[in-house]
Amino acid sequence: MTRPSFIPTWAAVGIAAILPALFSLSAPVIAHEGHEHGATAKPDDVRLAPRFEVRNEDVEIVGVLADKNLLIYVDRASDNGPIQGAQIEVEGPGIQELATAMADGVYQLPAAALAQAGKYPLMLTIQAGEIVDLLAATLEVGEVPAAASAAENSERQWWLFAGISLLLLCGGLVARRLRRQAKERAIHHG
Repeated sequence: MTRPSFIPTWAAVGIAAILPALFSLSAPVIAHEGHEHGATAKPDDVRLAPRFEVRNEDVEIVGVLADKNLLIYVDRASDNGPIQGAQIEVEGPGIQELATAMADGVYQLPAAALAQAGKYPLMLTIQAGEIVDLLAATLEVGEVPAAASAAENSERQWWLFAGISLLLLCGGLVARRLRRQAKERAIHHG
């Protein structure tokens, strides 16, 4: 393939280097919801609900703070099957309550006192058939990170669009100047 005579070699090399850079900058703009455009990164603010786990030779207990309730999952340690019909009492800072059975080894109790950030030592008394045990656990509730405001997110997009537009404008001006220079050379040499 022959190179057009109105574009000098150095300009062709420059354009060939700038075009991939422009396309790579525009890739995040082209990507939109519902389409995969490369590997997806995990957001920085992904958080699991505060939880604790305790286990002994008979039972395995997992507690999860969901909204202002503490959900307690109780399973047999031997086969991981749910334990139904248990009585579970939870004692801790601002809480001393008997959990209510929900379904399939899941128990719930109100725990608004545990909703603030901090470490909460808890004592769990469990009675289920022949199982009677006292278990200690610590529930750690972290600070909720402040989410970026919509104004900050739109400002970031504004800078991206402005940067890409500026690069395209500069590329267009360079191409226009090169064409003008090529025409002038053709007039003077021709």
